[in-house]
Parts: sequence; structure tokens; C-alpha cells
Amino acid sequence: MNLYSRLVVVIDHLIWVILAVVFLFFVTQSEYFLTERNISNILSAAAVLGVLVVGQTFVLISGNFDLSTESTLGMSALLGIWLIVPGSAPHFGGGIGMNAYLSIASILLMGATVGYLIGSLITFGSMNNFIVTLAVLLVIRGLMLAFTEGSAVNGFNLPEADVFYWLGHEKAFTIPGIVKISYAVVATGLVFLFGHIVLNHHRFGRELYAIGGNREAAVASGINADRRIRQVYVLSGMLAALAGWMLAGRVVSIQVNLGEGFIFTVFAGAVIGGVSLHGGRGTMLGALGGVLLLSTIDRGLNLMQVSVFWVKVIQGLIILLAMLIDAQRVRIRALAQITSQRESPP
Repeated sequence: MNLYSRLVVVIDHLIWVILAVVFLFFVTQSEYFLTERNISNILSAAAVLGVLVVGQTFVLISGNFDLSTESTLGMSALLGIWLIVPGSAPHFGGGIGMNAYLSIASILLMGATVGYLIGSLITFGSMNNFIVTLAVLLVIRGLMLAFTEGSAVNGFNLPEADVFYWLGHEKAFTIPGIVKISYAVVATGLVFLFGHIVLNHHRFGRELYAIGGNREAAVASGINADRRIRQVYVLSGMLAALAGWMLAGRVVSIQVNLGEGFIFTVFAGAVIGGVSLHGGRGTMLGALGGVLLLSTIDRGLNLMQVSVFWVKVIQGLIILLAMLIDAQRVRIRALAQITSQRESPP
């Protein structure tokens, strides 16, 4: 193994070193960082972000982007409770009084439909994935305003809304003195496990890596790239809807701007975790590390009472760092391949 190959291995696992350093830093800066409540908050924040990152990881590995997930998340949370609660103040719902379980099924179906629409426009319509997902993001944001006319929707003190809030609100179990684990955290763990199994042990995952690495070669080998891309957007849409359902239980009152700007954090989490923006590279384990890192930084800065304005600066720097790491990963991987070819006997 040459020097560049060793560097590739180091960069691919760098996320866990960074996470350990950042974690230890915050431990030394705040006596409250290692408390049961703070660790629970880190995991709860990581749950919603994690589900979005899993969906984005599938899309990125296929060589595509999905900017629409933040608006799908917001619409899912908003529409889910809007279908359940009365239309009058203070709830400002649709007045439909839909069964909560049917509402949950409806938003998951909506997420899948949005994903299929995006995938179809990209594959059947030969449209650019960046522009399509950006346009869908704006359309969904507009629909959120149209549904509510700008009013926040909530299910305060409504028993029929409790089922909808359950996933993001209820605790599954407690490890005494260490952490309280919510159902959202358990669900996110299962989603990451699902993603890991699919990418590493299923034909679907192997084909995504092939498509993202070299689409022309994948098609020549018999892979239906367009079908896989549509499927991956459906998966991303459903996971964004699931994340919206989770988030609704944490915020309870759903604002029309819920999730706005979240997509940048999602990309940062995936890319810092080793998922390449160029496609064909990345693992769910690395993406999990990226999610935990961002959640740890967010809670750590909050405990240190860092100004919200500086938090935005730090978030921007983290995104730049993610792009830098991805660029260097691609460059070093190319050098490793060239060096390996030169060193191999003719």
C-alpha cells in the first residue's frame, strides 16, 4: 500500500477522530455536557438529522442531489397535523378531523410521491437534478403557506393529536444516570441499520455505487440506472416525511418555515462522514459519524452560550470544511490510483 492509499484510509475514517476530539473539548468546557439530559438532547437532535442524512446518502451515492428534503420534512410535519386538528383558532388546521394513523400514512405516501415525481422529471424528462429539486423545494414551501395562510398549526391539548406527536415525543427506555432514549432515536438507529444492510449486502446498494461511480459503465453492464434513480428519490422522500413526523413531536406547534435551511446541515453531515458529492463513495457508518458530530457541536455551543450569530458562522465553516475534505479525498484517491498503476508490474 503506497502513501496515498494510506492517506485515503485515514481520511475515510477521520470523522471518528474529529468526533472524539470535539466531544472531549466540550467535556472540558462545560460541566453540564456529560449530563443525562444533554446526552439525550444530542441523540434527539441527531435523530431527525440522521433520517434525512440516510436518505441523502442514498441519493449522493447514486451521483445525484436532493435539495427538496427540507421542504418535504416541513410539509410532512405541517400536513400531518393539519389533517387532524380543527380549522378554527388556535389550531388553524384543515378541520378534516382525519384519523391520526391515516394522517401518518398520508404524509409517508406524500413523501414517496414527491420523490417519484422528482425522479421521473430527472429520468424521463432528462432534467438537471439540482434545478428540479430546487424547484420542488420552492413549490412545497409555497404550498405550506397556501395551506395555512402563514398561521402556525398545532394540536395542543387534543387527544387525537397525541398519536401523531408520539414518535418524536415519547421515551422508549432509560439507561439510569446516562441517557434517556426516545422512540425517535430507536427508529433512527433502525433506519441507519437498514441503510447499512442495503448498501453493503443488497444488489440495490451495489448498483447505486456502480451508477454513482460510472453511470455509462453501469448501464453497459445491464443496470437500469433510471429506475434505480427513481427508486432512490422515492426512498429519500419517504425518509424526509418520516423525519418530519419525528420533528413534529418535538416542536408541537408547526410553523410554515419549519426545516428552512436544514438542507445545508444535511449535506454537511453526509459529506463530513465520507459520502462523496461526486457519487459512488460513502458508507452509512461514516454518515452516522457526521450526524453525531454536528449534533454534538450544536449542543456544545449551546451550553457554552455562544451567540446565535457566531453559531451561523461556525455552521458555515463546517460546511466549507466538509467541501474541503471531500475535494481532498477525491484528489488523494486519484493520486493513489495513479501511483498504484505505476508501481504494478507490466
